[in-house]
Amino acid sequence: MAQPLTGVRVIEIGGGVAVAAATKPFSDFGADVIKIEAPGGGLLRRLAPFAEDRPHIDRGAYHMAIDTGKRSVVLDLETPSGLEALARIAEGAQLAIVECPPSQASQLRGVLGGAGASVVTITPHGLDGPFADRTENDTSTFAWTTRMHLHAIAGRPPLRYGPYIPAMQVGGTAAAVGAAAVWSLEHEGERRDIDVSAIEALSGNVDTYFVVWSFSGAEQPRTGGQSKANYPVGNYRCADGYVMFAAGGERFFARLCEGMGHPELITDPRFATPDQKALHWNDYMTYLEPWLMARTKQQVFEELQQYGVMVAPTVEVPDFIEDPQSIARGSLVTVEQPDVGAITIAGPPFHLDAAWQARPAPALGAHTIEVLDAAGYSRDEQAALFRAGVTG
Repeated sequence: MAQPLTGVRVIEIGGGVAVAAATKPFSDFGADVIKIEAPGGGLLRRLAPFAEDRPHIDRGAYHMAIDTGKRSVVLDLETPSGLEALARIAEGAQLAIVECPPSQASQLRGVLGGAGASVVTITPHGLDGPFADRTENDTSTFAWTTRMHLHAIAGRPPLRYGPYIPAMQVGGTAAAVGAAAVWSLEHEGERRDIDVSAIEALSGNVDTYFVVWSFSGAEQPRTGGQSKANYPVGNYRCADGYVMFAAGGERFFARLCEGMGHPELITDPRFATPDQKALHWNDYMTYLEPWLMARTKQQVFEELQQYGVMVAPTVEVPDFIEDPQSIARGSLVTVEQPDVGAITIAGPPFHLDAAWQARPAPALGAHTIEVLDAAGYSRDEQAALFRAGVTG
C-alpha cells in the first residue's frame, strides 16, 4: 500500500530546527523531501548530543531524529549557479518550506514559485513590520510570546521551555499550513505563498492567555510549582522520582486522605476550610511526605487510583521506554542509522495503516549526485559545480 504522501515532493531550505521539524511529517508519510543544505551543513547537524560523544555532522541526535527519510543535497544558494540548480531541482515540487531572513525570502520565493511550488517561509517576526529583520534564538522567541512570563513560579523569574520545543511547535504550524497548500495546489490548481511568523505561531498556542486578558484586563496569575494554598497541586517527590498531583479540590483532597490511611484529616479543623488549609501546608506535609517517600511513583499512582485521586507519575525517558502502553502502541520505534547503529525515536503521531515510516537520516550531501542527475545535469556540469564550490 502506498503511503499517503507518495508522489509529493517537498523542498526544505534553511538548516534550522523549525524547518526540519516542518518537513519531517511529509517525509515520514511518504513524500520525497529534498533537504537543500549549505556547504558544511546547518545548525541542526551541529546540535548535541552526538553518538559516542564524538561531534560529527551526520551523528547528532537532533539530525537523526528529525531528518528521517530525507534526501540531502549540498548547494550554495549564495551563488547564481546554486539558485539555477535549485530552480531545476524544484521543478515538479508541490511545496517548499524555507527558514531564512526576510531579505532572502523574496528571492527564494521567486525561484521556487517560478518552478510551480507553494512556498512557506518561517521567520521570527514575519516578513513585514518594524521587527521583520530581527534575529532571534529559541529562548528569545519564546520570551516574545508572553508564554515565558507565565511559565514561572509566583514571585520567581520566568522559565524557558526545554531546548527547541518552541522551534518544534513553529515547525508544526508550518507543516499544517504546508499540507493545506499541497491540497490546494492539487485540488484547486492554486499556488500559494505563506508567511509564518514564529512569534505569532507560538502566541496562538494553548498556553497563552489573550482571551483571559480580554475579559479581565489582567494577566493569568503564575501558578507554576506547588500550591501551598489549594494543595496538593504540582510535583511532589517520592521514592524514585516525582508524581504530579491535581488534587486540591475538596473531593480529591478527601480521597487522598483516605488513600493515605488518614481519613481523620478530612474533618481536621486545620484543613476543613480553604482559609485554614492555606495556613497549614507544612502540617499536611508531615503526613504526605513520608507516605510518598515510602513508595515508588508507580506504587503511588496505582494505590491512589483505587481512591479516584487525580495523580500521575512524572514520566522520564526510561519509564516511557518500558511503559506497557507505549510498547503496545509502538509509541517509540527503532531506526538503523548507518555508521551509528540502532537509535530510538518517537513513533507515528497518529495511527493509519501503512502510512508512516521513519527511515534513516541522510549523510550530508548523500543525494547530491542523484538529485542533480534527475534535474538533467551532466557529470561534466556537476564536476564544474563541485570545482566552483557550489556543491559539496
